[in-house]
Amino acid sequence: MEALPDNWADIQPDTIYLSISGLLVSFGSEQIKLGLKYDRKGKHLTGV
Repeated sequence: MEALPDNWADIQPDTIYLSISGLLVSFGSEQIKLGLKYDRKGKHLTGV
């Protein structure tokens, strides 16, 4: 398991990541596209 990247461009679809709070998270390709479009600085990734 990999640590959750702090940049949407580094996230692969359907890969399970470990967040800093210990949660397991995964994103689909559409979620990643929306993250790239609306959260360019990765603000919503660092709080997970």
